[in-house]
Amino acid sequence: MSAPKAIVQMLMTGTRIVGRAFSDAYKQAAVNSAAARAAAGNMKASADGDRMTQASGITVEESVKILNIPDADNKEELAKKFEHLFNANDPKQGGSIYLQSKVVRARERIEMHWAQEKLKAEQDLLAAANEAPAENHPPDVPPPKQ
Repeated sequence: MSAPKAIVQMLMTGTRIVGRAFSDAYKQAAVNSAAARAAAGNMKASADGDRMTQASGITVEESVKILNIPDADNKEELAKKFEHLFNANDPKQGGSIYLQSKVVRARERIEMHWAQEKLKAEQDLLAAANEAPAENHPPDVPPPKQ
């Protein structure tokens, strides 16, 4: 066997091996990516199922845990815990900007929850007002003309 022929065969074999390895790695990466997208989609869908959670990336329950408050409706406790945790994680005092940002995001998510609840209550009130009859007339008798 001649030297050039042996070199060409080695190059061809090496190329095939490397090509197969890249192909297998790409297939595995595609499978892992699909699994990660499915897991992230399931997490967000099962978390609250609302657009606020999807927009913020954090649930109200996670926010409550981060801020260590009993419930999301206690505004005074939220303000007190937020102030304490925000100042405790101040980077100027040796704290972590990452943790400080988590505290801010948790407060923002709870405030979004409050706004969402307020809007829902207003919509329910408006819907109830629209459904209520103007006067108490039997349904088959038209109201008097004015």
